[in-house]
Amino acid sequence: MADRLLGPSAHPRRPGRSRRAHPPDPLARLFLDVSGEVPDDASIARMRRVSAALNLRDNDALWSVLAVLEYYARLYEVMPDRIRKVGEGGLDTMRTEAREATDGLMAQHRDALARCKETIRLAEHMIREHEERYRTALAGLNEAALEALVDRAANRIARAAGNRLVGAFAIAAREQRARLDGAVAAFERATQEAGQQAQVGAQTLERRYWRALQAMMAVALVALGSAAATAVWLAVWRG
Repeated sequence: MADRLLGPSAHPRRPGRSRRAHPPDPLARLFLDVSGEVPDDASIARMRRVSAALNLRDNDALWSVLAVLEYYARLYEVMPDRIRKVGEGGLDTMRTEAREATDGLMAQHRDALARCKETIRLAEHMIREHEERYRTALAGLNEAALEALVDRAANRIARAAGNRLVGAFAIAAREQRARLDGAVAAFERATQEAGQQAQVGAQTLERRYWRALQAMMAVALVALGSAAATAVWLAVWRG
């Protein structure tokens, strides 16, 4: 950095290696020996004005210090321009680097945004697939639950209907049995009554038969008696 700011004049060159000819002015030659550069008229005038103000002699040792100070004065005069140039170059470099970094970040941002969009699209697709699977599974579960509910309701209805039917059959059987028992009892009573009536009729018929038989026997006896009497009468009448 210092080399760029100071330039080639920052390092003093030896007088023997200088490509420029030694100026005839001793003050200019001293400045050339100290700084390695040929002074301009403004530098020589400024050094003479300072030497006149300090009342320096030709062999005074302060001439070398004055030449060094003039060299640094000239260096300070050109330093802002060099700093500005170097700063502009650094600023341009920083701008370029910042632009490149910004472009890289924007590219990364666009890439990340594209990846986010793709991820969101995949997530939406997965959500739709999951919703479809969930709806299908829910429909299957609803259908299975409905079938199970229908089977359970049918079993309950069949059980209730069977129980009611069995109860109705039991009640009807009890009623029919009661009716049959009543009919059997009535038949038994009718049979007993018919038997009693038949027995009474038989007894009556038997009594009538015996009465008729007795009457017939009486009639026969009367007829026999009459015949015997008639025979006796005839026998008597003939005799």
